[in-house]
Amino acid sequence: MVPILSATTNPTDLDDWLFAHLICPRCHLRLARGERLLTCANGHRYPVTPDGIPVLVLDGVDQTHWAATSSLEHAAEPVPSAEPSDASDPQVHEAVGATCGNLYAHLVGRLPRYPIPEMPIEAPAGSIFLDIGCNWGRWCVSAARMGWRVVGVDPYLPSIRAARRVARACGVTAAFVVGDARYLPFADGLFDIVHSYSVLQHFSEADVAATAAACGRVLKAGGRAHIQMAQKFGPRNIVQQLRRGFRRPTAFEVRYWPGDALRDVFQTNVGATTLDVDGFFSLNAQSADLDLLKPHHRLVVHTSNAFRRASAWFPPLVRVADSVYVRSVKAPQPRP
Repeated sequence: MVPILSATTNPTDLDDWLFAHLICPRCHLRLARGERLLTCANGHRYPVTPDGIPVLVLDGVDQTHWAATSSLEHAAEPVPSAEPSDASDPQVHEAVGATCGNLYAHLVGRLPRYPIPEMPIEAPAGSIFLDIGCNWGRWCVSAARMGWRVVGVDPYLPSIRAARRVARACGVTAAFVVGDARYLPFADGLFDIVHSYSVLQHFSEADVAATAAACGRVLKAGGRAHIQMAQKFGPRNIVQQLRRGFRRPTAFEVRYWPGDALRDVFQTNVGATTLDVDGFFSLNAQSADLDLLKPHHRLVVHTSNAFRRASAWFPPLVRVADSVYVRSVKAPQPRP
């Protein structure tokens, strides 16, 4: 695999491979490189930070999260220093509860190592992998360890900077872009795998549909989308909806989808779609992190794993899983 970013790469430079595959997220035209700026032929302009990160989110649209607006406002500022705290990055110390879920809340500010999950899909070495909503890059590290060419995209600039630091600390290569899941700034048919975990479950129905369409556009023919979502009839999720009084979610609250609706939106926008069990009784806990969890939380993970294994011989269990993987395959292009 050709390295995207290595320890010897100048961190102020925009990676050549990445630049060659970036497009304007508004009009999908190729971008030209200027002094800390990318522009398209239609005059759309996007900043590149002093440390070489392209900021390809749009202004003038309703944002899925305030992080996108913050990234635009701070793109030109000097790069803040970030000294490691004990064994891990300070940004990860702060974000671990939000990115990994409630079972990790006790680790905020006291994380002994990076919680890197095990990749639940297989693909040949050299496959091109996109992680949507990568935050500090845990799934990017996991994918890079599979021997894949990895790109992470997230609307929050501090998270992207943390992801670069974490990738370097873990000895893997990856490229990172500040961008919007609905307006992916990548060329058509680029990726073999598009992945997202604990992100799209916070989006409105319209934004999920827009993101699914963007996934379909950037996937190669035969490429796969692999998206984690929260399901409406999981036991843990029913309790959460009851606590909210079954009102419609607002802002960045989790949306709970009926399985059939998930299947329909991704099948329409990507291709043939199936649902598989990710887990029960939580949305984010990973078996690779058992050593980081409290004993009673480990029991949750073990129980979830038992139910997931049972779903292999009793498929209807997928309908009551709290967390599911939406797996879609983009149809091959018909021969002329």
